Amino acid sequence: MVNMESLGFKYPYFLLLFVPLFIYIYLYMFRGIGRKRLSISATSSDLLKKRESIKTRTYPYIIYLRLLAIFFLILALAAPGKNISYTSIKNYGLDIIITLDLSGSMSGEDFQPNRLEAAKSVVLDFINKRQNDRIGLVVFAGNAYLQSPLTVDYDIIKEIISDIDFDSVDEDGTAIGDAIALSSSRLMDSNAKGKLILLITDGVNNRGEIDPETAAEACADMNIKIYTVGIGKNGLVEYPNPAGSFFPKQRVLNQFNGESLEKISEITGGAYFRADSSGLFSASMEDIDKLEKSNVEIKIYNEFEDRSRWILILGISLFFIEIILKSIFYRKLP
Repeated sequence: MVNMESLGFKYPYFLLLFVPLFIYIYLYMFRGIGRKRLSISATSSDLLKKRESIKTRTYPYIIYLRLLAIFFLILALAAPGKNISYTSIKNYGLDIIITLDLSGSMSGEDFQPNRLEAAKSVVLDFINKRQNDRIGLVVFAGNAYLQSPLTVDYDIIKEIISDIDFDSVDEDGTAIGDAIALSSSRLMDSNAKGKLILLITDGVNNRGEIDPETAAEACADMNIKIYTVGIGKNGLVEYPNPAGSFFPKQRVLNQFNGESLEKISEITGGAYFRADSSGLFSASMEDIDKLEKSNVEIKIYNEFEDRSRWILILGISLFFIEIILKSIFYRKLP
């Protein structure tokens, strides 16, 4: 709930009445129009005494009470007060777990500089486009590891993604089923409008205790969608030589099980994307961003807190004070 206040007038058009009032004040003060001269029948000595009395000295200023009364009455008619705007914002964000493959095959150089760095760049761009969502991170190779629970602090999760590398995991391999199970465990208690796992991998499940399709069926029971992105080109792919950068790069035949990833997405109501180039990878992530949007419901309530009561009382009081003074204190004048 956002509360905003500003000063204003409920009926501002009444402020136009100040125009003739100020014109009259100008003519009265500087042109003498409307002034009445005292006409007192008395001897010269009596007249001198009268001029020195409080009555004669203050009588010319009695009109200012009336002008002030009119001023405050006009101000009261305009109804000054506070405009209060209440904005109720309800975020129907998604809970998203990004599940990123850190197996050795992600060092393939069919993406520049390699698959992992390309994936990190595209994932960071994906996060920058999200709003109101909670995002978490799971990485996996031979085992799955939680790197960040669900959070709306995007700066922290982007920093974690920027820092991860192949040393972030202990055992090589591709435990897709275990990674899905760990990711779903972070979403099972979520009350979000939508829950999804974004699985990015380049390999075939060859480690872990849980079959990927079995893990996907459990996700379907928890209303968790899985979007899978298969990254990597078919055929021979260059890899860094384990012996060091001075040795020739290795060329390895890429093994990819797209049917398994497609089946995982189909079971959960998600979608499968094949990305064999950086451009297609970015396009796939943009498609996922468009498919799963969070909703924001905004309601605006406006109220006006009238503050004119005391101004009205002041104006009426000044008006009656003028009448009383003229009737009692100045009754013999002019």
